[in-house]
Amino acid sequence: MKSVKHGVIGYFMAVLLLLSPWAWSAENPRDMLQKAGDSLISRLIKEKAAYKKDPQILYDMVEENIEPYVDFDGFSKGVMGQFYRQATDSQRAQFSATFRKSLIRTYANGMAAYDNQKIVFKPYAPGDDPKKAQVDMDIMTTSNGAVPVSYQLVLNGKGEWKVKNVIINGMNLGLTFRNQFASSVESSRGNLDKAIVSFIPAAESAKKGP
Repeated sequence: MKSVKHGVIGYFMAVLLLLSPWAWSAENPRDMLQKAGDSLISRLIKEKAAYKKDPQILYDMVEENIEPYVDFDGFSKGVMGQFYRQATDSQRAQFSATFRKSLIRTYANGMAAYDNQKIVFKPYAPGDDPKKAQVDMDIMTTSNGAVPVSYQLVLNGKGEWKVKNVIINGMNLGLTFRNQFASSVESSRGNLDKAIVSFIPAAESAKKGP
């Protein structure tokens, strides 16, 4: 199951990499993610030999492309949870930067595990809040059947959809990381500076479900 989580997380990251700026406002979130996913599958197959020989290619690819498409500040605020209110502006900025680097590493490693799984997007229905959206899909695997994935997105002031959280097979990454950070603060005896520096989100070690 660990390899499945890695592959799904990698696909989540991979979907973001080919999103062009015009797509965010021109299409609904489902169409946007599906088009990007279809294009990305071809790219993964084409460049597989290169990044298998040199993993740095993956890290560079992710680092160059992830930031415009993820609401890192909003994501990291949710992960800090109750400690966000206690943190200074400097600590919040440092945590966001640390969280960003950790996610880039996590998603790049997961991206390498993608192995031509079939992706099935479910019909999209806008929710009551026009500034929020959820896109659901299934990753079809040979060993574990359909693995459900839900992207949670927010519409920013520029009319751009950005991913703020993802739920994989019942595992809420935002909530999982929040619990991990709370544990980090506890083990640091309430020292936020120490907890921020030492925090590394670990989706692959998380238990299923919130």
